[in-house]
Amino acid sequence: MDAVIRSGGKQYRVHEGSVLDVASLVAEPGSRVELRDVLLVSDGDKVTVGAPNVADAVVVAEVVEHGKGRKVINFKFKAKTRYRRKRGHRQGYTRLTVQTIRIGDAPASETTAAPRRRARPQAGAETEPAAIEEPTAVATEAAETAAETPATPRRRRRAGEAESQE
Repeated sequence: MDAVIRSGGKQYRVHEGSVLDVASLVAEPGSRVELRDVLLVSDGDKVTVGAPNVADAVVVAEVVEHGKGRKVINFKFKAKTRYRRKRGHRQGYTRLTVQTIRIGDAPASETTAAPRRRARPQAGAETEPAAIEEPTAVATEAAETAAETPATPRRRRRAGEAESQE
């Protein structure tokens, strides 16, 4: 049985026993995750295509390890100005081993759903305003002492700066 799943904005073709590297998931090594974004399931001659996902299809995978990919170097250079910037980056990944591909409501043992991002609050949604706290005695004393201290003089502007700002 083969399936096409979506994880981390990418699509992967998997079958039972396959090993794949996906964008980092929040799961402990050795635990199982359920990937519910199944786009297509193929069982021999029978092919089920989702619109956009196949209903009740689940790919159960075991987390093998977390790691980092190869280093990518970002180097900026501008000629004749001595401008050079070098920055490296290693993208994190999670290595999964696919255990089973299921269609329907077959019970899964010791599995957890792959974590999803929190939904953004709606623009029209009303939220409670934060409670206004009254200033404490320490805060009022600090404000009074700040008001009593004289301001330190600023540095004088150079002649070129004063003319350019006028």
